[in-house]
Amino acid sequence: MKSETHSKDRFLGFGISRLTRRRLDNFRANQRGYYSLWIFLALFGLSLPAEFIANDKPLLVRHKGGFYFPVLRAYPETVFGGDFETEAEYRDPFVKALIEKNGWMIWPPVPFRYDTINYDLKHPAPAPPSAQNWLGTDDQARDVVARLIYGFRLSVLFALALTAFSSVVGIAAGAVQGYFGGWIDLIFQRFIEIWSGLPTLFIIIIIASMIAPTFWTLLVIMLLFSWMRLVGVVRAEFLRARNFDFVRAARALGVGLDDYVAARLAQCNGGNPDLFALCAGGGRHRADLAGLFGLWLAPAVAVVGRIAQSGQAQFAGALAGPVRVFCVGDHVVVARVHRRGRARRVRRPQDPVATGRGMSLLHVQNLVVHFRLEDQVVQAVRGVSFRIEKGETVALVGESGSGKSVSALSILQLLPYPHAFHPHGIVQFDGEDLLNASRARLQEVRGDRIGMIFQEPMTSLNPLHTVEKQIRETLMLHRKMTRDQAREHTLNLLHKVQMPDPETRLKSYPHQLSGGQRQRVMIAMALANAPDLLIADEPTTALDVTIQARILNLLQALQDELGMAILLITHDLTMVRHVADWVYVMTQGKIVEEGDAKRIFASPQHEYTRKLLNAQPKGTAPTRNGAAPVVVEADDLKVWFPIQRGILRRTIGHVKAVNGLSVRVRAGHTTGVVGESGSGKTTLGLALLRLLGSKGPIAFQGQDIHTLSGKALRPLRREMQIVFQDPFGSLSPRLSVFHIIAEGLRVHNLGESPEQRRERVAQIMDEVGLAPEMMDRFPHEFSGGQRQRIAIARAMVLRPRFVVLDEPTSALDMTVQAQIIALLRRLQEDHDLAYLFISHDLRVVRALANELIVMKDGVVVERGPTEAIFANPQTAYTRELIAAAFDIARVKGGRGEREEGRGEILS
Repeated sequence: MKSETHSKDRFLGFGISRLTRRRLDNFRANQRGYYSLWIFLALFGLSLPAEFIANDKPLLVRHKGGFYFPVLRAYPETVFGGDFETEAEYRDPFVKALIEKNGWMIWPPVPFRYDTINYDLKHPAPAPPSAQNWLGTDDQARDVVARLIYGFRLSVLFALALTAFSSVVGIAAGAVQGYFGGWIDLIFQRFIEIWSGLPTLFIIIIIASMIAPTFWTLLVIMLLFSWMRLVGVVRAEFLRARNFDFVRAARALGVGLDDYVAARLAQCNGGNPDLFALCAGGGRHRADLAGLFGLWLAPAVAVVGRIAQSGQAQFAGALAGPVRVFCVGDHVVVARVHRRGRARRVRRPQDPVATGRGMSLLHVQNLVVHFRLEDQVVQAVRGVSFRIEKGETVALVGESGSGKSVSALSILQLLPYPHAFHPHGIVQFDGEDLLNASRARLQEVRGDRIGMIFQEPMTSLNPLHTVEKQIRETLMLHRKMTRDQAREHTLNLLHKVQMPDPETRLKSYPHQLSGGQRQRVMIAMALANAPDLLIADEPTTALDVTIQARILNLLQALQDELGMAILLITHDLTMVRHVADWVYVMTQGKIVEEGDAKRIFASPQHEYTRKLLNAQPKGTAPTRNGAAPVVVEADDLKVWFPIQRGILRRTIGHVKAVNGLSVRVRAGHTTGVVGESGSGKTTLGLALLRLLGSKGPIAFQGQDIHTLSGKALRPLRREMQIVFQDPFGSLSPRLSVFHIIAEGLRVHNLGESPEQRRERVAQIMDEVGLAPEMMDRFPHEFSGGQRQRIAIARAMVLRPRFVVLDEPTSALDMTVQAQIIALLRRLQEDHDLAYLFISHDLRVVRALANELIVMKDGVVVERGPTEAIFANPQTAYTRELIAAAFDIARVKGGRGEREEGRGEILS
């Protein structure tokens, strides 16, 4: 049962979520946009009943005891005692006299329609403003106020209709391109290129001259070209999002690919760019089209575009383009984007900075960070003090939520404004106060003197820009390089961070790179200007152990050559042990222990520090029955991806992600798969689950599933599941935990009623260590470890026989890793599960796997019992992996053997 507290967290006000409320607060803070919206809505609302405000017919007529409504219904003149059967002309003195003789009339505030000609003018048309015509008349003696009211309504309705229809068509076209890809995408792209190259304005004029211009015909004509605005954005989103883990997870549950998954994709990923483009387009471009369309309608029709051209309507120009003047759409876009800015500081302390050992490069003293969430204030950082000397590596260590990243973001004032603020504290960089620095000064420091590597590269990189553009931007901004110079330097940086095939990757987009490759791009961006201080927030989380060692060697080489200081934020204690000079241990927003790295690891003083050190994976996997039945088996498995070039996308080669691999997984056993990024580990797991196309037989419990259709394979989906690496990306952000876990139950018709499904969800949540009463919350309301437990619960609720575990602990803290490992062991023992455990963390693999497969470039380089391989690796590649995992200092190119420094990096 949901608690009242949680209900308040989920919904605030009239069913408004916290995220929506935050966006509304951002929009309300922009006073120009906020009040413009209300003015626009008021004017539009008043214009909707235009016939009741401006009309040459009375609103109500009382005649001989009867009531008549001329605005709503046409009455012949004979009804009021006249001679003709035609509709009464109420402005005619004869008709007016007939009605007033036996009753009365109530006229609207403006007694004219947009096409009513005033024959009673005292001045030649165009007449100046008067009591009868408040803004005067045009050159046809028509009332300007009436024409503005009708014209405003017609123009806005046309703009809204064009925006809505073009958005629907554009989103649909972009979705089809991005979702299906291949030849469909190619044909659509060629058509759009040709269509967008046509002279739009001339074609519209020609078509309009051939067809009788009406509201709907002109809407269709303009729709022929306006729909292309959204296609590119939506196509890019679908190309990126169709490979999201939560979409693959839905497919693994047996959800139909062509209907449900596509709808989920559109729901979760189409809305963001669509809303952005719809607001921007609706606020400006559609208003221009609305003015343009007024040129082709009948002369008597009032539209804003035509009225604006009237030189006689002196005041009409100011009112002609209210959609354009207010630009509400632009301000909605600003509110939609999650803005980052300077976290507001309440007061500046007067305490002098005490440096102790002399002038530090960075000195943080008594830093406090609060977050304002609705009606409460959360204390994220509580009086943190630390300092970094030049050339020193300082590590901030702690679990998620301890305040490490918040403290680091405070240095560069990157916390979300206005929700974050500093009640007090000092941040001095090279003697300069950064907490009170101007925005312009902070922009000079960011990316130049202080670089930052963010933890999640996918959300930190711009999905619409290439790798080259994103790296060269900071070089051209801070070092004033030309494009050619920036390109050469960018290429050099990519070589330095071990990016495979860097020349090709220059033109790649973030979604086309692996997690490790995206992290290398982030590191290259941070190192581009050889900063004095590098803030590295989990810089090697997504990297393989060998690449971790090489990246750390690179950072240390630059540090020695440039005197660069490093602030390392990580939960990887092995890394801290070998690279940090000084360590600060944080928990619950406070530093509980600090000291020399050797002393911290040799003799930890605080209980929390001892807890972190004891949480590192230890031990080996328990012995299993070697005669257990085989659950999954593949022989000579191949997964090749075509390399296509040219206009017609002709295949010129293949990327052999998995090339002739054989694997066998037994019940109750764990088969570990290790290797560097790009070795084919994840591709192997997806192919065994038939989530990727492959060649070669795949048997599940003795049944060949390689040739089964999607429909025939669906019943088997419940018995083979997957847990992905990213605990946030693998959960749909729009579904509650209950719907995420129960999705498989619904697909496979398990549980006769919603109540029974809730019972089964509650049972599995309790089994994986989650409180069942939290099932109505959403993924963003949980920590990383809790989200991974949700992903495990989603897989385990179906009681599968085979589970692929794709890096399930790499993004988690050490203590949470230990909990997840213990959970996976217990579930395996309770249900006799077969695991394929994919990881680059050999310590975790050693603790779980009975058999080990070492992959490189899509092939197996070594396999055998886990302990035998760790005790006596047969290949140099395996020895390098083990050395990197257990002792970074032993890797070639370690701290005693440096790479080239500043001269080569900045050449």
